[in-house]
Amino acid sequence: MTMTNCLWEKKRLLWQSRSVAAAGMVLLMAAATASGQFKRVPGTAQSNMVPCPVAGYTCYPQSIAVGPNANGSTLGTAWVLGTGKTSAGDYYVYRRQGSSWVRTDGAGLQIAVGMDGYPWVITHTGSIYYWNGSTFVLAPGNGCATSIGVGPYGGNGFQYGNPWIIGCNGSSTTNGTVFQFWDSQWLPLGGGAANRIAVSAAGAVWVIAVNGTIWYLDSIYGWTQISGCATSIGAGPPRTQWTDVWITGCGDVNNQGAKIFQLQDPSGSWVRIPGVASQVAVSPDQGVAWVVTLTGEIFAYE
Repeated sequence: MTMTNCLWEKKRLLWQSRSVAAAGMVLLMAAATASGQFKRVPGTAQSNMVPCPVAGYTCYPQSIAVGPNANGSTLGTAWVLGTGKTSAGDYYVYRRQGSSWVRTDGAGLQIAVGMDGYPWVITHTGSIYYWNGSTFVLAPGNGCATSIGVGPYGGNGFQYGNPWIIGCNGSSTTNGTVFQFWDSQWLPLGGGAANRIAVSAAGAVWVIAVNGTIWYLDSIYGWTQISGCATSIGAGPPRTQWTDVWITGCGDVNNQGAKIFQLQDPSGSWVRIPGVASQVAVSPDQGVAWVVTLTGEIFAYE
């Protein structure tokens, strides 16, 4: 990653922090109570801002995703977009197997994995692909996305997960329409707009707006805001009251990223977890957080 790109991303994060401060949002903090620490995982993930499908706009990278434990893993099965890319600009997909990263045949700019373990990727054109167990296949419905989260297989009748996306009218500076994949169609459900999205193991949908505000889709009350400011979000398994949600905050940026927070029971407060990053994902079964820094370093919380 070049210093120019790093500084550009720092300015983007700091811009979000000032926007939220102006809106009067305050990030709740408490003493960290989670046990463990972030430990370095060998390898490097893509960490630069990426072009949106709509010319002239930039989008945030989404280069880390984590599925459930498999093949003896206790930290989830991580998938990343590496630093090598195709001639079209899509970054190659790698899956963690044992202590190695194994390249698959896919490539994209954003990636997400659901409880069922199937990754989904978005390419530079906004096209959406899913892993069918052996290769990436174009998803039906002619969808176009800039961010993606995947919930569990359920009522949508699609065995490879229940994905939600931010449409191609979204970017790093504009909120895009929220869509859900249903009956082989991408439907604008919930009336929401944001620029980053994550879906929990139980299907709870969380989004971040361009000003850093955090929202979840409540089945009764619709889109509900929760205090805090975020630049990246990951959602894991359900807890006593809240989904296990992790974020990277706004402001306090250095050359590695922003502060990391977890939404913890029973207080419902954002608790600071030591470490900094620019991207976060959470395993759907054990709630293990994985992060990527601004320089592409990968860490898992153990």
